[in-house]
Amino acid sequence: MPNIEYELNEKIHAIIINPYLTWEDFCANCDLIKKYNIKNISTSLNYLDDFKNRLNNYSANINALISYPLADLPVTLIEELVNFAKDKGANGIEYIPNFINLSKRNLETFAAEIEQVKLSGLPVSIIINKSKLQKEVLYNAIEISLELGIKNFQFGDGFGPPISLNDVAEILKITGSQNHIKVVGGIKKLTQVIDLFDNGISCVGTSNFCEIFQEVKGI
Repeated sequence: MPNIEYELNEKIHAIIINPYLTWEDFCANCDLIKKYNIKNISTSLNYLDDFKNRLNNYSANINALISYPLADLPVTLIEELVNFAKDKGANGIEYIPNFINLSKRNLETFAAEIEQVKLSGLPVSIIINKSKLQKEVLYNAIEISLELGIKNFQFGDGFGPPISLNDVAEILKITGSQNHIKVVGGIKKLTQVIDLFDNGISCVGTSNFCEIFQEVKGI
């Protein structure tokens, strides 16, 4: 039996981003979030109003994904979309920066982009897919983010293989254990969740949260 002495409702984040959800499915997900007392949600800008209306007075942190998954947001639009998210009640921003700036060694441009996101005053989480970046770019991205005061990182974006425990060890070595590290991608089983927590990960994000909490209920 896995160790489940974690506050799973705090540490398992529900991801609701599927653009093909029916309204019935969206409402069902909201009901499950309340049923399992899930306290953190990641979603798209288009769902912010629907969450606010459907969850009503239910207390949860709702983080808005911006520039996800293609890092295709022009810098000139960052302020507008971040302010939109804030106005719609988002509690935080989860953001994929334009990594090609690091490949071009435009470190200041990369840093300025993240600083622009931070202007909202909302907590910012930087999304990084470790498997798709050269090591130098990966290290530079993390180092610059840390210098700018970023303390929240998400590793994995749902595209590519799940993060291994060896990856976890390397990530924690680079970022330091004092920062908040979230892992996303291919997380479908309770055993995966517990292994990640046992190895130092702060939280996980998954669209399969219902299946995982059903596993917990069955133990």
